[in-house]
Amino acid sequence: MRALITGIGGFAGQHLAARLLARGHEVAGIVRPGGSRPVDPRIKIITADVEDARSVAEAVAAAQPTALFHLAGLTFVPQSLRDPTAAMRTNVLGTIHVLAAVREAVPSCRVLVVGSGDAYGRVEPSDLPITEMCPWRPLSPYGVSKAAADLIAYQWSQPPGLDIVRVRPFNHTGPGQQSAFVCADFARQLMAIERGLQPPRLTVGNLEAVRDFSDVRDIADGYIAACERGGRGEAYNLCSGVGRSIRSVLDDLIELSGVSVEVVVDQARLRPLDVPQLVGCGAKLQAATGWCVTIPWRQTLVEILADWRARPDAQLS
Repeated sequence: MRALITGIGGFAGQHLAARLLARGHEVAGIVRPGGSRPVDPRIKIITADVEDARSVAEAVAAAQPTALFHLAGLTFVPQSLRDPTAAMRTNVLGTIHVLAAVREAVPSCRVLVVGSGDAYGRVEPSDLPITEMCPWRPLSPYGVSKAAADLIAYQWSQPPGLDIVRVRPFNHTGPGQQSAFVCADFARQLMAIERGLQPPRLTVGNLEAVRDFSDVRDIADGYIAACERGGRGEAYNLCSGVGRSIRSVLDDLIELSGVSVEVVVDQARLRPLDVPQLVGCGAKLQAATGWCVTIPWRQTLVEILADWRARPDAQLS
C-alpha cells in the first residue's frame, strides 16, 4: 500500500502512520503550513491545507497514493461552538477538496473518510448501542460537519464515483493526546499536582456523561482494516461497545496515579448540550474485517499517565 494521510501530524494521524509503517507500507502525509508533523524520517511530508483546493490537488497528484486516509479536520467540539464556520469550512469543504483531488489525479485510489460517532448526537435509550442505522441528531457544529462530510463521501462513492469507505470512530484516547480532551486533561492535572505545579484541586466538567472509549492504537488498526477489507460505500462504527462514565474514568486515573485530590466542578467546562450516553456497536466492522479492540482499558490509562509524567513542567502548567 502507498498510503497518504491527511492530518498526519494530529493525534490519530501519527498513530496511524506508525501502524502502517510497522506493517511495511509506504507512508506520506499532508500537513498544513506551520502545523505539527511526525519526526519519522520514513514519512514523506507534503505541505498543503485542505481548505485550499489547489494545494490539496497538487499534494495528491505528487503522492500518487493507492490508499488515502482522510483524517484532517477540526476535531474539538467547543472550538466548533466558538466558530461554526471554521468547522464547516475545514470538515465539509475540506472533504470535498480531498475527494476532488483524488478524482482528478488517482481515481482508482481507495479513500477512507473519517467521520465521528458524535454525528449521532441526541440518541434515545432505545437507540443504544448505536448501530450505523441510527438517525443523526447532531448537537454541535462539529457533529453537523461530520455528518455532512459522511453524506458527501457516500454521494461521491456512488457509481461511477470513487472507491470510498466511511468510518465513524467514537471517543478514543491514548499517549500523545492534547490536554483539550478529557482523559489527557485529567492526566495532565494529576501530574501537575504530583509535581507541586498545581494545588491538589482537580477541575472537571460533567462527570455523569457516559462515553464509549477505545485506545487510539486500536482505532488506527480499525482504519487500516476498514480500508483494506471494508465494502465500497459502506459506513462502519469504530468503538469498544463499552460505556464508561467520565466519573469512572477520573476515579481510575486518580487510583492509578496515587495522587490525593479534591475534585471541583468548573461551570465553564460544562457544555450547553451534552448527550447523556453515547455507546456504539462495532459488530458491522467486526463481521466485515475481524477488527475489534484489543488493548485493555487499564493499560491505556497507565500509558496516558506515563506519557504525561514524562513531559516537562511547561506542558503541565
